[in-house]
Amino acid sequence: MGKYKIRVKVELLECDGTKEHGVIKEDDGSFAMTITEQDAINIDNCESAILRTAHPTIRDAISKHLSEVSKKKRLKKANQEK
Repeated sequence: MGKYKIRVKVELLECDGTKEHGVIKEDDGSFAMTITEQDAINIDNCESAILRTAHPTIRDAISKHLSEVSKKKRLKKANQEK
């Protein structure tokens, strides 16, 4: 079986005029959350927000990965039966 590379990218970007909100899925498939400046400069609040944002990202990535693995196994099995 092959190896898999796991890559994670976390960005904290300053933004203007955006209301605070919980985790939302962006048009590009990424997940985002807007927090206050006070939360952004507090290590515990910042870490908590990042982890809350990361959770659906991780679940989505695992779901996609397992679907792809399942498809590959079915194709491999079908090709072996021919």
